[in-house]
Amino acid sequence: MDYRATEANGQATLFFVGELDMAVGDRVGELLQQYGGRNQSVIVDFQGVSFVDSSGIGSLFFTTKELLAMGKQVEIVNVREEILDILGVLGFTEALGIAVGKVGETRV
Repeated sequence: MDYRATEANGQATLFFVGELDMAVGDRVGELLQQYGGRNQSVIVDFQGVSFVDSSGIGSLFFTTKELLAMGKQVEIVNVREEILDILGVLGFTEALGIAVGKVGETRV
């Protein structure tokens, strides 16, 4: 999985491209922790993510939970419909209470 990041005014945006699976889940968690640790909010852009599995989502879940416990804000945007369905089945958004937006949705 590839990524790029931007940081400005206490907000980081991480743009991921590729597959979020067991092979890269820990790295995604580390990146989220790194950027979330030094910013008040983190936006995770999933537009380039084509596949997720439960172990990849697990790393994202636990790191997001840690950031939320530290008072950080986390939002996941541009999620493909099929990935959004997986997050829903796993109870990801309900358990964390974070905003997750589909591809094409505009943030207010």
